[in-house]
Amino acid sequence: MEFNDVYNQERVTRKFTNRKVNEKLLAKIIERAQQSPSLLNSQPWKVYLLAGEALNELKKEVKKQIDASVDPHEDFAKMLSLNWESFPSQNLAAVGASQPYFFHNKIELFEDSNNTMFNAQDIAFLTIPKASPAWSVYDLGIFSQSIMLLAINEGIAIMPAHSMVSYPELVRKYAKIPNDELVGMAIGLGYQDKSAEVNDPKYIPARLPFKKIYKIIK
Repeated sequence: MEFNDVYNQERVTRKFTNRKVNEKLLAKIIERAQQSPSLLNSQPWKVYLLAGEALNELKKEVKKQIDASVDPHEDFAKMLSLNWESFPSQNLAAVGASQPYFFHNKIELFEDSNNTMFNAQDIAFLTIPKASPAWSVYDLGIFSQSIMLLAINEGIAIMPAHSMVSYPELVRKYAKIPNDELVGMAIGLGYQDKSAEVNDPKYIPARLPFKKIYKIIK
């Protein structure tokens, strides 16, 4: 696929079909993503791919937490401040991911998709060591982007979401992740359910005007 086609298709999928992705193809994507740059070539990331019965059991336990109104407690919330400055706060209010659903009186679509882990049949959980500099978070972001672009190039839809790591102790339990690793991000991988209303393009949030984020100084 041409790069521009891949990049232009980088839109999240909020509901996947029940079709699973070939395991060898997923492994190929992750292996190629290892070419991603990192600070001093530290390559701090690890990937735990959850599928099948293990993923189904994780979904059940996460749903119990949600139904019991247990507050999310992501690993990164302990490592990094979650206090937003005014610029990103204003962006969230104006063009945040949930806003198109809110304005169409369809916020329940957004919430239901999050609460069911988007019906993803394969989820890649990404970690870095607990003893990591903040720079490793940036490296993990680069690695995540590589995975997503490579997946799209193979015709696979993607959904990166912090909501899938809201209860890291459960992710550790089912993905067999050691306690000395931070569960940083999850990426749902699969095939988009094109009949699902939640995936309607009208809910794709807008991007900020280019002039708001770009300055050139000579």
